[in-house]
Amino acid sequence: MNKFKHILAKILVWLKKFFTVDKKLILGLIIVSVLFILNILFTTLIPTSSVHKKVYGSGPYIVLLVIAYLLYLISYFARKKKSVSDVMVVVFVFLALWDVTYKIGWLKNDVLIPSPEGLFMVFKERPKEIWDDVLSSLGLMFLGVLFASVFGTLFGLLAGWMNRVRETALPIINVFTLIPPLMLSPYLIMTLPNLRAAAITVIFIAVFFPTFQGTVSRVGMMDKKIIEAAKVMNVGTFGMLFKVILPYCLPGIITSISKSLRGAFMCLQGAELLGLSSGIGYYISKYSTNINYRVVLSGIVVIAIVTTVIDLIVNKIEKTVIKWSY
Repeated sequence: MNKFKHILAKILVWLKKFFTVDKKLILGLIIVSVLFILNILFTTLIPTSSVHKKVYGSGPYIVLLVIAYLLYLISYFARKKKSVSDVMVVVFVFLALWDVTYKIGWLKNDVLIPSPEGLFMVFKERPKEIWDDVLSSLGLMFLGVLFASVFGTLFGLLAGWMNRVRETALPIINVFTLIPPLMLSPYLIMTLPNLRAAAITVIFIAVFFPTFQGTVSRVGMMDKKIIEAAKVMNVGTFGMLFKVILPYCLPGIITSISKSLRGAFMCLQGAELLGLSSGIGYYISKYSTNINYRVVLSGIVVIAIVTTVIDLIVNKIEKTVIKWSY
């Protein structure tokens, strides 16, 4: 019973600390909350102008607004920074202006500029298709990043440790890094067995070279006293690479990979545009061909969400795996 009370007391202390914020931050919370309510009122009360041919239900859009507001509250109490409120003010003001100007008829081109309700209705109309294409893209990206990270790290460790390998490989690698991976896509599509292999190779190229260069650079910056101490203890080459150098270089390696991921995902979208039959890039290409830009914009929104989530996850993993560097 006493143990339960102790745990409950800890939870209450944590909750009190979590929901306690500086008075200077309260104004931001009030402004965002007012803007959130105004957005709900605008989308439910303002009628759509007769210049528009089709009117969409506001349900999915309201769900989005609620989710955005809840995520804001979590971030607001967790981070306790003014910038959290500032970002949401910009987002809610933009959405309000977009919705109002569309509904009163200032934005008349339904093909190129849909209403917020029309855009987010796509997520209700095509949830399975969007989900399947996102999973397809993430599957390709996972394979490309996995192989690139492993081989980039291994070759980077060898090149960083062995002068002759470094002096031979680094100039060649430096030249290849100047070539955008997407420029190689047409050639890869013609030479590799299938389009999936070409897409994975594009991701591999986008991640491998920065990982290799980052590992070599990190090994070069390593404190020589650590190397000398390991040699005194008769550490062999294998032990030197994987028990001494790798742990030291791990923060730099993970940082290099995390910085490459966003660009890698963009490269994947470009590769998918060239002919794959699945993936979010294919999704955008298919509907742009059909001149359905409402659906195309939904694909762009999905890419923005996925890249943001990937960035957040990688940063979390980075801070968890290499706690000693923070």
